[in-house]
Amino acid sequence: MTDSPETDAVFGLAAPTLLRDGELIPAALVLSHTEQLDRLRAACPEAVDSAVVAGDPTHDRILAGLPWRERYRDHLETGARRLVLVSSTWGPTSLLGAWPGFLNTLLTELPVDEYRVALALHPNVWHGHGTWQVRSWLATAERSGLRVLPPRQGWQAVLVAADHVIGDHGSVTFYGAAQGTHTMLATFPHHEMADDSPIAAFGRAATRLRADRPLLPQVLADAAEHKPDRFSAHTDLLNSVPGRSGQILRATFYRLLNLSEPEQALRVLPPDPPVPHRRGWPDAADTTPLWCTVLEEKDGLRVRRLPAEAVDAARMPLDRPHLAAHADETQARWFDAACLLLCGPGSEGPREAASWERLRARLADHPRAHLAVAADGPDCLVVDRDGARVRLVADSPHQGVDPTAAASAYWHLWVEGRGPERDLPVLLGEHRLAFTVHRLRGE
Repeated sequence: MTDSPETDAVFGLAAPTLLRDGELIPAALVLSHTEQLDRLRAACPEAVDSAVVAGDPTHDRILAGLPWRERYRDHLETGARRLVLVSSTWGPTSLLGAWPGFLNTLLTELPVDEYRVALALHPNVWHGHGTWQVRSWLATAERSGLRVLPPRQGWQAVLVAADHVIGDHGSVTFYGAAQGTHTMLATFPHHEMADDSPIAAFGRAATRLRADRPLLPQVLADAAEHKPDRFSAHTDLLNSVPGRSGQILRATFYRLLNLSEPEQALRVLPPDPPVPHRRGWPDAADTTPLWCTVLEEKDGLRVRRLPAEAVDAARMPLDRPHLAAHADETQARWFDAACLLLCGPGSEGPREAASWERLRARLADHPRAHLAVAADGPDCLVVDRDGARVRLVADSPHQGVDPTAAASAYWHLWVEGRGPERDLPVLLGEHRLAFTVHRLRGE
């Protein structure tokens, strides 16, 4: 990960940087685009003959990763969710420097069944503050489901996998826009940019999020107007020779070394799959407590589940929420207040009876929960305090959707004594899930 793309064009191509005592320092000056050659000609004409327009090897790797998009999404357990990549460079004008509460605000608005959020921080943030301090700052966000990428690995792959990019003047944001991905700005220091640079032009063209309004409606409204070539007039200046950077650089290096270049073709490897930081049990993001709301609509019951810690920290009001907590939740304030006890995946086939027993045992150990629930493939198992067993059978399984969300819809009707008798239509973001209620008899 580098600084913002305009940095070298403004500071690195000036005569004081390139000349000493009137003599040119670099034997070869690598540029990514011919646009920078024009800048060099204006700023330091003595260096033009040493310039090599070699493209951008990082951009080439991102391009090589495009066929691996679904595999990258699998590594982040994205499923049917939309993936949002938040990128922050370093310094007081960066996204998190200027808007430190942005992540928690975003997480309070994005339902966990509809969105997965990943964060790419500039390495200078990690090295300047230390891993412990950064992870401490991000603890609530991680507990709320945020996937934090390590300093130098994973962000290229997540750019390929992302549906939305939110950033600042850092290079990751610019790469996202260059991919045609829907890209917005949380902050942008126009006063620090060269007015005629591509990154400055992009900053003027991209939509900036407003802190005084809810974030999700702004993202959705801007995404509805987005087209892949939206920023191409600016991002096309990123790389003059896409896919050829390694070849040109290798030839340049061997020429400078006065050696013969190898005959074998040069390979451009796609980015490695993302491996985000993970908090170990009992603080894993996958066991975060959830505030759940259910709204009755014409086509079904709309379920929204939000990370409870982020919502409570923001004092966000919700309409008649109920709490779903994992059976392994260690914080008493969440465990004791849960209406739904999430017990993990059930067994399959001949061992199904054991899963029902496990749900009963878990519920018996809980002080107040009404129902114990677990996913069993695409279905959802439900047990109440009287020992009644219900299987919510998915009529048409949806890949990557957590079926335990249906338990909130079931609970909403069950707690009011209204059924459901047979059909349970659940609305989860853009998905309409149809479940059939099977009440099991006997042991």
